[in-house]
Amino acid sequence: MGTAHLCYTGEVLETRSSLLRRLKDSCDERSWGEFVALYEPLLLSYVRRRGLGEDDARDVVQDILASLFRSLPSFDFQRTRGRFRTWLWRVAQNAIADWARRQARQRKAEKGWRERLVALREGLATEPEAEWETAHQRRVLEFSLERVRQDTPHEKWACFERHVVAGRPGAEVARDLGISVNLVYVNASRVLARVREVCTEYMDEPWDESAG
Repeated sequence: MGTAHLCYTGEVLETRSSLLRRLKDSCDERSWGEFVALYEPLLLSYVRRRGLGEDDARDVVQDILASLFRSLPSFDFQRTRGRFRTWLWRVAQNAIADWARRQARQRKAEKGWRERLVALREGLATEPEAEWETAHQRRVLEFSLERVRQDTPHEKWACFERHVVAGRPGAEVARDLGISVNLVYVNASRVLARVREVCTEYMDEPWDESAG
């Protein structure tokens, strides 16, 4: 009797459905080992035939197996709802599609970086991108705030931090600190002026273009 016939006997089908039921216990290492031994070679072969290289194929299959480990404990095995192998094929198809989308995004990102690097080398890019400008301004502000904080008495800094940075009402800050509302405003205003002054030092810092 050939293997093709054996694959369709009721005994083998019962064994397969029994395995799926055993996988509802995610701690059943023996059953999971049996499942991986059964299906990993099939998945690797199928994914390779879709055109993926060895490393990419193994990565995709690992993603598939990780997904199955999460989903199979709650898998509802009912023959009337279709074959398990059909469902597994759909999981594999989705994993390959996800891989292809990641590859496309990566190629697009790499192309963008290459174009920016070429533009910089050839002197075509004369202005930094908005993302860099924003990041630079944020870092200068963070650095300036820390520098001013270190040189400012605690009460004055608390007025600035709570009223200007946190946006709390002056009267509320005054109650917290036990000082007058007017002093809150004066302290906050002076610290803010100092922060702006320090920011200007770094924002407008000169540089030697020949060094770039």
